Amino acid sequence: MDIKLKDFEGPLDLLLHLVSKYEVDIYDVPLVEVIEQYLAYLATLQGMRLEVAGEYMLMASQLMLIKSRKLLPKVVEEEPLEEDLEMELLSQIEEYKRFKIISQALNQQHLDRAKLFSKSKTEIVADDVTLKEDKTTIDLYLAFSKMMAQKQVTFRKEHATIVADHYRIEDMMVFVEDKIKVGESQVMSQLFQEADNKEQMITIFLAILELVKRQTLRVEQESHFSEVTLRREAT
Repeated sequence: MDIKLKDFEGPLDLLLHLVSKYEVDIYDVPLVEVIEQYLAYLATLQGMRLEVAGEYMLMASQLMLIKSRKLLPKVVEEEPLEEDLEMELLSQIEEYKRFKIISQALNQQHLDRAKLFSKSKTEIVADDVTLKEDKTTIDLYLAFSKMMAQKQVTFRKEHATIVADHYRIEDMMVFVEDKIKVGESQVMSQLFQEADNKEQMITIFLAILELVKRQTLRVEQESHFSEVTLRREAT
């Protein structure tokens, strides 16, 4: 089964997506939180055995350096260097945002101009499932990344054995449907409470994505970074 991820144009596009969630000026965002979300997202993709482009990993190493310097005790001599790294990154994101806005405006002009000419009918294929308001599958991945990071701590403390990877997406789809009856809803994190290992969590998450794709589940999130709620739709 192929699960298509939301495509980003590069690491700056992913960082801009994360920064925009805070709805404040780019220079006012909590940078350490943004870095942690970026790293958690990449870790989740790697845990699901999905290929991550080298440019994302290069940015990850730079972000880890910035994060480590922000968390270490301040040293007067090193403050200018640390400030330069942080400000350079934020400036890159801001510049990328400006170019993206211009690109989107030019693309809209192209679309508006295209309406002036007759065109043959074309089939429209939606690559991503659109969720409530402006939510997309990336919001599901970010929510899952956060839960995975939290559960990993528990797994390391409570489990010392390696479990074979024998979970099937089809079985986990049945599991999810058993947990959420038609017309009912449940917070997504509750579905992972009984998970015994990382492989089981990943398979449950893939099952949720497939059910969303089939429009069996509706996904809701009241505000940025809040709990994700799954609602079972009548088929």
